[in-house]
Amino acid sequence: MILPILDTATNNLLEELQKDFEISFETKNINYCEVFQKNNIATIYYNPEHIDTSTIAHELLHIWLTKFNYSIGNHIFLSTKSDKKLSKVLNKFLCDYITNCCDHYKMYPKFIEMGFSPDEFLKDSLEPKASFKDVKRLKLKFWGIYNSKAINVYIGSLFSILADHVENDYTQHFLYLKKLDYDLYSIISDFWNKWKIFDIKNIDAIYNSDLDLANSFIDNMTEWVKTKKIV
Repeated sequence: MILPILDTATNNLLEELQKDFEISFETKNINYCEVFQKNNIATIYYNPEHIDTSTIAHELLHIWLTKFNYSIGNHIFLSTKSDKKLSKVLNKFLCDYITNCCDHYKMYPKFIEMGFSPDEFLKDSLEPKASFKDVKRLKLKFWGIYNSKAINVYIGSLFSILADHVENDYTQHFLYLKKLDYDLYSIISDFWNKWKIFDIKNIDAIYNSDLDLANSFIDNMTEWVKTKKIV
């Protein structure tokens, strides 16, 4: 294991996590940083020529979140993969991306508490997370038939925008996405508003359930696809 040079706050987080997790570091010829985790064993891959301590902190915070044992994207994927329509729309890549957006929202405050700045949170951190030019290209249906890939992009784009940790102007994006499909927009934004106030530190099967939150999203999506032909 080759341990990168870490600042005090990141090193403290690492030491805290090592009480519950087996964490190793491996160098890799990549221009980003990534973590692979299975249960309580995690490996962070990084390139010392491209990665700084804030990026390592970002990946450690993903590990930190697993302490709270919530399941959003993976639960959505497993619960819908046998559904002929939903499985086309909510594929594994999108569900993993939804998880990433949810993670980012919950870990960002701790990232700032550690002394980092907003521009260090992500690559191109301060830039809009979806361009209006790309959003405006979206067409959900042709001759009454819905395109699953377009729906997938719509959902991913809206999650990207809602999860943005800085205040970019998405007024045009929201107006166009609402115009494309107000019901789909409402399903996603309703889920996100609930996620924003969801207490990950006090999950309770009855009073504060992550699965209930995910299932509500699934139920709404099931109702949305019911009368639609999707290819």
